[in-house]
Amino acid sequence: MTSAPQHGVTFDMLLETMRRLRDPNGGCPWDLEQDHESLRETLLEEAYEVIEALGSGETPLLVEELGDLLLQVVFNAQIGKDEGRFDMGDVITGLNTKLVRRHPHVFGEEEARTASEGIGQWEKVKAAEREAKGEGKRSMLAGVPKAMPALAYASTVLGRVRRAGFDWDDPDAIFDKVAEEVRELNEATSDKRREEELGDLLLALAGAAVRMGVDPEGALRGANARFYERFEMVEAEVRAQDTTLAAMPTDDKLALWERAKAVE
Repeated sequence: MTSAPQHGVTFDMLLETMRRLRDPNGGCPWDLEQDHESLRETLLEEAYEVIEALGSGETPLLVEELGDLLLQVVFNAQIGKDEGRFDMGDVITGLNTKLVRRHPHVFGEEEARTASEGIGQWEKVKAAEREAKGEGKRSMLAGVPKAMPALAYASTVLGRVRRAGFDWDDPDAIFDKVAEEVRELNEATSDKRREEELGDLLLALAGAAVRMGVDPEGALRGANARFYERFEMVEAEVRAQDTTLAAMPTDDKLALWERAKAVE
């Protein structure tokens, strides 16, 4: 039986709940066994579930998934406290300090009249931070986790270099680049070359998405969802005809696909 939600719960109460779960005297055995490494996959999973909830439009689901993601932050902070290295106070203080420092147009004397100018201020402060750490020669892309999904990684790094001024003057040049990569893919004659050219094409498409202000990861996720729904309709029609996809003529399958698109 699920208990009713407790309204009026404070952040400190949440931290105390987590502390008790990790208490060697009476805590949860499973929670006590966890460390930063064991929680890595769960953290990633919860982040993806938040992304899915964002696209669902269901407010209760989004609230629940954001809570699950917050749990991962609280959990890791408690592990840090148990090990005597850091606690949630350090996490919050570091975050708040960073937000204030990277928004001089809000908390300082700088000005930013547009979102792009605000992002420019952010990047300028980040560059100064790298310089202060002795990392002035470190690439501005070095902080982007290479473990990110490839499409999301491409979108992030291309967005960064574009904000830094590494971009075409002609807004349509990126589409010429896409056409060029399609042509080179068609001309590739070896498996290795085809793989390379396909990668270049995907990167160019990610660049086009950045130029248009579209999240390519979200766009592909939407396309995946549409494909899933259409294919389900096709499968239902195939079953209704008491046959299989393998046995059905190609023209008939294409007709079912177009019918599914029309229904959508």
